[in-house]
Amino acid sequence: MAPRLRGLNALITGASDDAGRAAALRFAREGANVFLADRSLDAAARVAAQVAAAGRKSGATAVDVAVEEQVDAMVERAVGELGGIDILMVADAVMHARYPGGSNPNYRLVDEPLADWRRVMSYNLDAYFLTGRAAARAMIRADRGGRIINYLSVAALSAAPRAGDYSVSRAGAWMLTKVMALELAPYRIRVNAIAPGFLNSNMSREYYAGAPGRLAAVLKRVPLGRIAESDEMAEAALFLASDESAYFTGQILQPNGGLFMQ
Repeated sequence: MAPRLRGLNALITGASDDAGRAAALRFAREGANVFLADRSLDAAARVAAQVAAAGRKSGATAVDVAVEEQVDAMVERAVGELGGIDILMVADAVMHARYPGGSNPNYRLVDEPLADWRRVMSYNLDAYFLTGRAAARAMIRADRGGRIINYLSVAALSAAPRAGDYSVSRAGAWMLTKVMALELAPYRIRVNAIAPGFLNSNMSREYYAGAPGRLAAVLKRVPLGRIAESDEMAEAALFLASDESAYFTGQILQPNGGLFMQ
């Protein structure tokens, strides 16, 4: 079978995160060229080197995705080095300030400093707007359609205890996904999201380590009895990036092990 992304160019933010790295390598195996961006240039460059080793064109840059000028420059550089952007995957987010539980397991929104709230919103909502906007503009200019994939969380659909800012930011990014899907459909740009459940990832491991027995409690909630691997999320991203999802837009995939059946 021919590679599903042959000849396409992808930009992925959050290269140091398990999800971003796994998607980049999966896309490369399916024929895509991949440009990587991350707050850490070293992290982005390491993944770019793996993409290049797979025989694909690659590039890397450091970016703060909450800063408009840096996001615009990132997209411009990706277009210049790859020759265009066909696929965008936004996977650069932050955990809320008290998410692991830590010293205050009863933390509430009413206790939250405005600075913490704004930090979470800037990376988990503003960054999705800035990155999606810049990439969509490039796709519209190129006039060859495109795919935008917003990597979110189960918190986009269900309020997470002691993580109100995280839940609100993820829910906002889900609404952003739907609005962009409506507005970009005339340009043949599809916009979808992924809302993973509990994962074996950098961010999630910090959460599990926040309290004794937390991972065991999580496993009891998941009908499949395990947490997911980032490679499994990469398969969902590949589906949304490929022509197999040609009639999907404004949708959210929920690979969560059956979490919401209960």
